[in-house]
Amino acid sequence: MQIPEKASHTTYDDRKQIYLWMSDYHPDGGQLFWSENNIPFIMCLGPDCYGDDIRPNDMRAFKIPAGKGIYIHPNIWHNGIYIEKKYSPQTFITRQGKVHGRVSVNWANEFNKLLLIKF
Repeated sequence: MQIPEKASHTTYDDRKQIYLWMSDYHPDGGQLFWSENNIPFIMCLGPDCYGDDIRPNDMRAFKIPAGKGIYIHPNIWHNGIYIEKKYSPQTFITRQGKVHGRVSVNWANEFNKLLLIKF
């Protein structure tokens, strides 16, 4: 495992996992994600009740079934969407409010940890 600054976009295997180095939330509005081709995807979410006191163990990965989407309410900690390599590349429909502030946490810098998501 490497720190984010030294990570590569090149892969030589077909592992079914991903390491996440950051998460964020949007206090001003929600976000919608929908697969244009009805494929399953994974999203990592954390509750809004922690505010800026979020911890790595507060986050959970959710598999969104094919044909379904997800709406993330304001203040919900989240990451991007992730798909298995066999579905790549894909296009997703996304919508968000006109005001789109972001509060982020860098797991690597702030906690010396990465989140592990398994497909």
